[in-house]
Amino acid sequence: MKVTVVGGSGYTGSELLRILARHPKVGGLTATSTQHAGKKASALHQNLLGIYDKELEVMDKKTLDADFVFLATPHGESMNIAPQLIENEVKVVDLSADYRFDDVKVYEQFYSKHTSPDLCKKAVYGLPELYRDRIKKAQLVANPGCYPTSVILGLTPLKEVKELELNRITVDSMSGTSGAGYKPTEFTQHSEVDENLKVYKVGKHRHRPEMEAVIEEQLKKKVKVSFTPTLAPVIRGIQSNIHVYGSTAVDLMEHYKKYYKKEFFVRITETPCIKNVANTNYCDIGVWYDQNASQVIAVSVIDNLVKGAAGQAVQNMNLMKGFDEKTGLECIAGHP
Repeated sequence: MKVTVVGGSGYTGSELLRILARHPKVGGLTATSTQHAGKKASALHQNLLGIYDKELEVMDKKTLDADFVFLATPHGESMNIAPQLIENEVKVVDLSADYRFDDVKVYEQFYSKHTSPDLCKKAVYGLPELYRDRIKKAQLVANPGCYPTSVILGLTPLKEVKELELNRITVDSMSGTSGAGYKPTEFTQHSEVDENLKVYKVGKHRHRPEMEAVIEEQLKKKVKVSFTPTLAPVIRGIQSNIHVYGSTAVDLMEHYKKYYKKEFFVRITETPCIKNVANTNYCDIGVWYDQNASQVIAVSVIDNLVKGAAGQAVQNMNLMKGFDEKTGLECIAGHP
């Protein structure tokens, strides 16, 4: 199978190349870059030295020769590339936000004017644990955002706990600095982040409406999510602390274990922590009931670059191509 990564110079592109270079079903792997065309991928991503040394190419959507394409491009660029690929009957996973919303107006409110809104209705939201059957039949999959992945997986089992007030949800998430992307900024430089915690975009982060849209579909009701993101002094990882009010006598840990018992990449544990999922496609979740405050607290952790981006994208590719969805993704975190 010929696979192309459009946008191979960023962190997400690098992770895709790291995974796909050892994927047993990938025979030909190509990566493109507008800024770094002609440079070896391993010169930009030195962890790939001797593993993937091919030069990054210039992308031409009309002549692109691939069976499968990953669009690891900035928000607003994928929508100009995907239509030609879909017309050419190529299967696509888009890692930007361009096709995550059925309602184009919501996308345009938080991102930019959409140039191919007709494809938004055809795209499938790429969270395999919830939409596996749809993904298998899809030609275009919209890979979820990293924060929404952690929050939606951490919250969804609670839809079966009737006593809870699921119309109002509070989420506090902490993310590693790699989530800000490859280009350096003053906000994310080491001297500003190390030994520090920095909240940002409180109440107006563009991943909030994505969370609400999927949670509403799952719960079949309107919800409001209060979302506070925090930049943490780590490179990889997201921890989302999810708070839901209401009384319940349900054994929540057992409920979550039963709900996700068939999901290889979701693990229920009393000690969810970022180190245990770093460099892997796992999502670890712990859940407790705080009787003092009549509140359920679910803690969900992922690697933002793997389960939150490239790993989940490959999981989606596996499903779309009829492979075992674990193929190429069974890496285990190191300890300590």
